[in-house]
Amino acid sequence: MTNDDHPDISSKGLKEVVAFGKKCSKNAFPNPSRAGCPDHARLRAMAQRDPSLNLNDLPIAHVVRCSPCFQEYMRFRHMLLLMRGLRVTGASLALALVFVTVWVFVKHQIGGVTEPSRSQQKQPQLLSGADHAHSSAPLEPLAMKIDLASFSPRRGDEESIEKRIHLPRRYLRLTLQMPLGMEPGEYLIEMRGPSDTVYSGARAPGHIEAGTTSVDVDLDLARATLGKSTLMIRPPGLSWQRYPALIE
Repeated sequence: MTNDDHPDISSKGLKEVVAFGKKCSKNAFPNPSRAGCPDHARLRAMAQRDPSLNLNDLPIAHVVRCSPCFQEYMRFRHMLLLMRGLRVTGASLALALVFVTVWVFVKHQIGGVTEPSRSQQKQPQLLSGADHAHSSAPLEPLAMKIDLASFSPRRGDEESIEKRIHLPRRYLRLTLQMPLGMEPGEYLIEMRGPSDTVYSGARAPGHIEAGTTSVDVDLDLARATLGKSTLMIRPPGLSWQRYPALIE
């Protein structure tokens, strides 16, 4: 017997034979009375490859010669494959969600801002008018006019029982009227709390109007501590002057 008597079947030819067999089993064997058909549970178990069934329990010979049973078997197979695909897709989406969540968390941790140390918080930060305009303070500061001539300044560590300047805890735009004799020029203004903690500070020019020197300055006291504080003023060419204040 030569190879020509049993030629090899190509992969394409084998697929065509299988497709033809499925087509025949699907339509060529009608069984309207469903004589000898296994129940739905047996066909479902067969389609799901139930491991509890052995080869003798599988109605294979009947299914391939009964079009209704073959069609029902194929429906069970299609449903099984569809459910497997949905489970794989759901698992992939869950894994992707976990990956995105971890990535966002890591990015947030890396991009976090480190809190300044206590020593850094106590260092004076002197802001010019241009720098203060770009700060995060509110756009509409509260305007206040304070006549410092009615308050007694303290120099150095001198104690005073004079009245205090009452200031609200918010962003302020102060017009400070200096005592008589103060000259125009650049003034250094700071608001300090206990232990000389600087709440806010700025440089501002002093100008004379009607014989009195005034200084317009913005101070942000929104994060200042309530209670006693000190308004520090350093006129041009002079030492610091301390005015008792109260933030409320």
